[in-house]
Amino acid sequence: MTKIIKGRWAIFAIWLVATILLTVFQPDINAILQQKGYQQLSSNSPSVKADNLLKKIDDKKGSDDLIVFYDPHKLTSKERTQIKDALQSIKKSSSSLGISDIIDPFNTPEAKSSLVSKDGTTLFVSYKLDKGDRQIDDIQASLDKKLKSVKAQHYLSGEDFINNDYLKASQAGVEKSAALTVIFILVVLIIAFRSIVTPLVSLLAVAFSYLCSMGIAAQLIAHAGFPITNLTQMLLVLILFGIGTDYNILLFNRFKEELAHGESVDGAIINTYKTAGKTIAYSILTVFIAFLALSFAESPIYRSGVVVVIGATILLLEIVTLTPFIMKLFGKKLFWPSKKTGGHKENWFWGHTSSFATKHPILSVIIIVLLIVPTIYFHQEKLNFDTIKELGNSYPSSKGFNIVADHFGKGQAMPASVVIESDKPLNNNQSLAVIDSLTERLKKVDGVKQVSSVTQPQGKKISDFYIDSQMGSVTDGLSQTKNAVSQIHDGLKQAQDKLGSADFSKVNQMVDGTAQLQDGLTSLTNGLSQIQSGISGGSSDSQSISSGIASIEKNLEKMSSGVNVLASNYNKMQAGYAQMGTNYQQAAQALLGVKSALAQMQGLVAALGQSYADSGQDQNYQALKQTIDQLNSSLTNITPEGIQQLNDNYNQVTDGFKTANQNLTKMGTGLSQMADGLKQLESGLNKASSSIGTIVTNMKSVNQGLGKMKDGQAQLASGLNGLSTFGKKLSSVNNGLQQISSGLGKTNDYLDQLNTNKTFFIPKEALTNKDFKQSMDAYMSDNRKITKLTIILKADPYSKDALKTVDQINQTVSNGLKGTTLSNAKFGVSGPSASTNDLNKMLTRDLNKTTIIVIIGVLLVLFFVIRSFWLPVFITASLIGAYYAAMYILNFIFLNMMGLEGISSFVPFFSFIIIVALGVDYSIFLMMRFKEYPHLAQKEAIVQASRKIGGVIMSAVIILGGTFATLIPSGILLLFELAVAVITGLIVLCFILLPIFLPAMIALPEALANLTSKKDED
Repeated sequence: MTKIIKGRWAIFAIWLVATILLTVFQPDINAILQQKGYQQLSSNSPSVKADNLLKKIDDKKGSDDLIVFYDPHKLTSKERTQIKDALQSIKKSSSSLGISDIIDPFNTPEAKSSLVSKDGTTLFVSYKLDKGDRQIDDIQASLDKKLKSVKAQHYLSGEDFINNDYLKASQAGVEKSAALTVIFILVVLIIAFRSIVTPLVSLLAVAFSYLCSMGIAAQLIAHAGFPITNLTQMLLVLILFGIGTDYNILLFNRFKEELAHGESVDGAIINTYKTAGKTIAYSILTVFIAFLALSFAESPIYRSGVVVVIGATILLLEIVTLTPFIMKLFGKKLFWPSKKTGGHKENWFWGHTSSFATKHPILSVIIIVLLIVPTIYFHQEKLNFDTIKELGNSYPSSKGFNIVADHFGKGQAMPASVVIESDKPLNNNQSLAVIDSLTERLKKVDGVKQVSSVTQPQGKKISDFYIDSQMGSVTDGLSQTKNAVSQIHDGLKQAQDKLGSADFSKVNQMVDGTAQLQDGLTSLTNGLSQIQSGISGGSSDSQSISSGIASIEKNLEKMSSGVNVLASNYNKMQAGYAQMGTNYQQAAQALLGVKSALAQMQGLVAALGQSYADSGQDQNYQALKQTIDQLNSSLTNITPEGIQQLNDNYNQVTDGFKTANQNLTKMGTGLSQMADGLKQLESGLNKASSSIGTIVTNMKSVNQGLGKMKDGQAQLASGLNGLSTFGKKLSSVNNGLQQISSGLGKTNDYLDQLNTNKTFFIPKEALTNKDFKQSMDAYMSDNRKITKLTIILKADPYSKDALKTVDQINQTVSNGLKGTTLSNAKFGVSGPSASTNDLNKMLTRDLNKTTIIVIIGVLLVLFFVIRSFWLPVFITASLIGAYYAAMYILNFIFLNMMGLEGISSFVPFFSFIIIVALGVDYSIFLMMRFKEYPHLAQKEAIVQASRKIGGVIMSAVIILGGTFATLIPSGILLLFELAVAVITGLIVLCFILLPIFLPAMIALPEALANLTSKKDED
């Protein structure tokens, strides 16, 4: 230390130059993160292998992203037109935008049902984005420019945009946390040391270590493939500023004590590093071991925590070299303006709690066990892997995705894929049959909504690819063939029977009958000729017929004219009568009203006569009364019943008029028709004569034809005698047809049994079919050795139900391939659910493995420091108890009170590492002070150490807890939960386990021995 003090300026110069160079030439890790992203899984994870296989099917670079359009009131036709036009503009610029494979409801109508919500409020477009060397923010600006004409709300979502928003949120959270951390530490240090210089130089020293650590880490990230995540920078900020400030508090407090004891500045520095310096070295060693254990983790995110090892190493160098320079430079002025040179006062809380614990160790241990053990027993590890939920609706990408999830289901937007790779092409019937069978098996897995594959591209069976459908077509054809053969057989059988029983000797009788018909026709022709001459031959009879018809026709015309006149007058009478009926009914109603009014007037007049004393002598009154009585008497017969009777009679008369008028109309029409008929008859007589002449001419032609027919029949009779021999030949032909029909029937019966066989069988011609080739292009690699099955899950892809479904899918695929032509094929499940499932299993393995490594490492350090067996065990038990208590309280707050489904997946792991790795520092602080009192009994030594170091530890816990508290305003759920977990663990450790449990365990053996001895004495 003396050499360091002497060469302090050279050391300071080295630190200054190194910090400047590492900061100036530091690669931008935020840009690296945005460009490369970060892996959550190792390259050996099943889902990662499946992703790599999936890329061979689709050789186009890029990620699957979404454009979501939303109108809460329903997308209008105008908005849809705007969307269509905007998408067309994007397609025209697709090469410059790096966009391909755009699927939208306008150009892909068959996908409309899965891209437009049922309520019409949401429409989304999927596409593949190759960002290349561009920033997502630049791509987003370009797309927003293309979509500015769309009035509906739009959101850019998907893997690229969600990760970008999450990175920006993390970066903003880190920046906010760093600023708040610096402010918080300044305030606490000013209060603790009553000084302005101490906080500033402390933060300056830690800043040197942070900048150098970050510079080295950035170089490793950029050039050596060092793992990086959005937590890398945050971990360095929190750990270095937290523990760095804690260590400075310990050093400066001890330095102040040494100065108070009269030591020179150099002597105080040397003594400080002999005591507190050694404590810090051991403490940093535990941090080093704990975070170095992360290098054994499978998760790249956990491995990225190894950056703290770099930070811890640089911090140790800074404490050993740069902090002594600060102490030497400022001396007593380090604590200005405070003039007190004493260290921390004895801590009242730690002094009393440790004293109580050593006096009542059994009671204290029982109380602690009752408090801590239930938290371990009832602890539940419910994890949440949903990055989108952590973002909430504060960012466009997460808001857009949540809209899709609400209207389509997350399973629709984030499907899983089973990928199968064979060493031989799969475009053959045997391999396709296995794939189709596997498709059907996966449909039956609980939690699976839909499965699409090369044999079922729409998620439904293609009936033509199954034996039952193919056999149905064959059996239908055979049935039709059998029916046709049977019909031919029956027809030939009838022909054979007819020919066999035919008596051709009767043909001669037919010839004789034809001759008789010819004679009859000749007679008929002669008769018609006579009729014709009777009508048109100029005889007196024909003239009489014609003149009679003309006379009748003339009379009929006169009758028709008279009837028409009569009907016209009758119509006028009916109309007049109807008018009269309307008027009389109105008059009758008026009379009833007058009668009612007179009755009322009669009553009023009578009442007037009774109230008027001289009414009997008043002539005017008597005349009025008499007139009203006469009028009322004359209307006695006017009653509603009488009016109703009158109406009935009137209706009967009007009905009679109506009937008579209708009959007259019919009569006139009939007479007109009769006259027209007579005219037609008269002209028909002339036409009849002409027609009969034509018939006579035709009948003569028929007569000649019958003569020729008679001659032909005679020739037929002689030719039919040879048909009897032909009929005998039909017998053998018919027997053959009967055998063919029977054979077809038996064949069809056999094929009917195959008609229920659902076995997949694709015809050779289908393999070269254009439509099926499209399916193979979509679901197979170019060499046809890799295929995929797309699976839509029922549950949220990040839920536990989805993870269970993925396990069942893996098992189903494994069983489905066994014993088939694809039994040696490689397979895997890709997608968010598969990745989450692998991540869950990997994190569980990492937590279990790393927990053991960290606990063993901490125990080894404590064994070396304390040189005891049980005290390290008790301290380690305290650290584990603090962790489980923190997890229990964390679950209670976020799961029970806030209703979350699970804790962010990385919180338990990092909470354990931080609580154990940093909590053990405070245990070492306490135990190193404990070892400074070897002359005292252990009970007294632990109480004295607690009083002396309790204030330092509480200040350190407040600093570290406050540092993590700055994560709460970050807006990221993971950081919020991590802050609560670490703060809770540190509080339990600082206020319960270290000041009570550890002193009680130190005093417990003596208390048990005393208790045993008392029993023996009794």
